[in-house]
Amino acid sequence: MTESITEAEFDKVFAEAEKLSEFFREIGPKYDTENTFAYPSIEAFKKSGLGALPVPKQYGGMGGDLLATSKVVSELSKGDSAITLAYNMHYIMVGITMGLMSETQNKYWLGRVADGDIMFGPFSEQRAGFSGLADMKAIPQEGGGWRLYGKKTWGTLCEAADIITTNATITDADGNLPENFEDRVNAESFFIGEFQVDENGQGDGISIVKTWDALGMHATGTQTIVFDGYYVPEDGFICEWRSGAFGVLEWASLMFASIYLGMQSRILEESRAVLSKKTLGAVFGATVAADVKVSNVGHIIDGVGDMASRYELSRRVLYRTCTEVTEGYDDNWPMELRFPYIGLAKTFIADNVMHMSRHAMSMVGGSSFKKGAIFERLYRDSAASMFQPLNADQSRTFIGEQLLAPEELED
Repeated sequence: MTESITEAEFDKVFAEAEKLSEFFREIGPKYDTENTFAYPSIEAFKKSGLGALPVPKQYGGMGGDLLATSKVVSELSKGDSAITLAYNMHYIMVGITMGLMSETQNKYWLGRVADGDIMFGPFSEQRAGFSGLADMKAIPQEGGGWRLYGKKTWGTLCEAADIITTNATITDADGNLPENFEDRVNAESFFIGEFQVDENGQGDGISIVKTWDALGMHATGTQTIVFDGYYVPEDGFICEWRSGAFGVLEWASLMFASIYLGMQSRILEESRAVLSKKTLGAVFGATVAADVKVSNVGHIIDGVGDMASRYELSRRVLYRTCTEVTEGYDDNWPMELRFPYIGLAKTFIADNVMHMSRHAMSMVGGSSFKKGAIFERLYRDSAASMFQPLNADQSRTFIGEQLLAPEELED
């Protein structure tokens, strides 16, 4: 057992999160418009000390568990979801790596995180998502270590990070991938190393290619990472990727869910601010009124109540899931269903945030459709919730396949 963050300690952490959230809110519109990473956020995030939140206390961190980290991510997302989504990658990778690294690796890498370094991890490849095996090659070198070759998309937070983690498939000395499927699965491995690039995104065997141009989440700066002989020493090997990852992926799914819970809160906040003051002017209908307040209109009242209900249900689902996983209740689930069951919180919240962003625009009216309006931005950013793993379709397929699988015949 490790020492956890105390309530008093968390109160101080959350106060820092509230201040950083306000800063994200101030700068967010500029970087959404410019479609670039929010560079001023780097110093602010490091200065806040929040990067050390999930690092265990024995490595110099704060000892924040899933629930504590989820609450901080949600608070930051209330300020600006796109900027927070970038730093969310740091929390995800710290959570994943600390569950897979050796004690020596944890002391070194997590100690650096506790001192202020930022970690990120590009894993996806162009041809496939999370379920696809890595085509990126890790070629063994004489004298030890590997050189990595390939390309990774979705390099979120790459413009701020000091530490990189990634998966790649170990080849033979000539760079040939295993031909046997099982051998290839077993050869897919998890690595960690230094991430050092210059102002042009160029480093030793690694580079950033600025390809990010998406519907929303502009300020994340989610670029492409190119590996061209990037060297990883032997102590940069963490574990076999597939056998290790599925035991710690709650840090990915539940932190993504936290982003969209914070966005739900922002949608509700902005909707109330507008709809509590908006009037329709003189209205003619069943009755004539000189100046009708929309806060007195039935479908507006019901709509705000619906959004508040969705937010509250989402909060309960997310925070309860965090608690159950931390307390080990997930041991009661079939092993094959652990990740999709954890992912239900994210799919539930994703459905709700997209509904809320659309419904808010409908209630607020045409002004919400103008480019640069907060509702237009929230609508675009909410669409990203469909894509982080596992999405709703993947979750249902995993669950359905397992529940419909024929039982093994008894001898």
